Amino acid sequence: MKSVEALLAQLVQTPSQALVNDLGAIVRVITAWLDANGVAYVLTGPPGQPDAIVINPPESDADEVWMLNACVDTAPVGDLGQWRHAPFAATVEDGWLYGRGSADSKAAVAVFCELARSTRLTGKPPRSGERRRRVTVVFDCDEHSGRFGGIRSATARFGFPQHCAIGYPGLGEIVTGSRGFHRSTVTLRGAMGHSGAETVPSELAADKLQRLLKAVSDFNARQPAGRHAVTADFPIPPRASVTGLRTGAKTHSVTASKIECLLDIRVTPAWGVADAQAWLDKTLAKIARECGNAHPSSVSKPNTWPPYHTPHDALLPQLLQTAATKVLGSAPPLVVCGPGNIGNFLSAHGTQVLCGFGVEFRNAHGPDECAKLSTLAPVFKTYQAAVKAYVAGATSA
Repeated sequence: MKSVEALLAQLVQTPSQALVNDLGAIVRVITAWLDANGVAYVLTGPPGQPDAIVINPPESDADEVWMLNACVDTAPVGDLGQWRHAPFAATVEDGWLYGRGSADSKAAVAVFCELARSTRLTGKPPRSGERRRRVTVVFDCDEHSGRFGGIRSATARFGFPQHCAIGYPGLGEIVTGSRGFHRSTVTLRGAMGHSGAETVPSELAADKLQRLLKAVSDFNARQPAGRHAVTADFPIPPRASVTGLRTGAKTHSVTASKIECLLDIRVTPAWGVADAQAWLDKTLAKIARECGNAHPSSVSKPNTWPPYHTPHDALLPQLLQTAATKVLGSAPPLVVCGPGNIGNFLSAHGTQVLCGFGVEFRNAHGPDECAKLSTLAPVFKTYQAAVKAYVAGATSA
């Protein structure tokens, strides 16, 4: 895996922080490697500013496609003072390669590049009535921005795949689904007046905020039974978080007449987007009764993505788990995760998604992010075995 390690180091040494760096540099590094190794590809997105690199795209709607996906942009570095190793030096220490993006997800990019170079990704011409199996690799240059521009442009051009595996890090498990979300801006309004007045206004935005924060805390602590309950195949509960506040005249002497709260509610198959909206409506109605409603609160149109869960007996989980068992010596469990990802988007269009099997890692998105180099080989061998079985026409493990 020396070639994979060398490519990973080169990728980490090329800064590609979302909304910070020119991502053209990382695209040039990847495409130069593909050119040098005879791997054909196409670029999608605006001319001169590609947002995805696509290897072995489908040729027709008759192809049955498994997409391998990894992002090439990264989270920002943040406070350099918290890093022990320089974030773009690709320092190797005790078998770990340090640097921003080493785990999320440049290790997967390096593995999938080598897979495209060394492994046949397209099945033989199918028999009458059958579909040709094809593995398409998509490197997303616009994932950590939150716009998901790469996957959007790739699917707009080539359609949605039947299957997708996202190469997020983590060797100990295969992730088959994740929570969705309901995101909105809640605007709490109240009386504006002098903070030193002899009487306290009867309806304060700050009082409404206090009640909203308590409602969020109570929701997370209690997780009532019934529809809030977790299920055996999706054992992660919903969660609500206030993730940002904007308010006020920026002075100590005036009570805030408006407080904007960024509210993120994570939803599950047992408690979905409609349930989140109903809970929020009920919560705000209770606050209005308790605090007054002369200055009504309001909620922006929510941004929502549904949760998803690929059944454990579906083709891709079975193929990848079987391959991993042979390589690792034991079967990684099939699990679900809390954070959302492009799997939410793909799944809403009928794709069966896995959103995690990759290198062993530490500190993704944090200081001294790193990937364990000795796990590159088993990850590569697992994906290679699964790809060979897929293009050969395997219908089960």
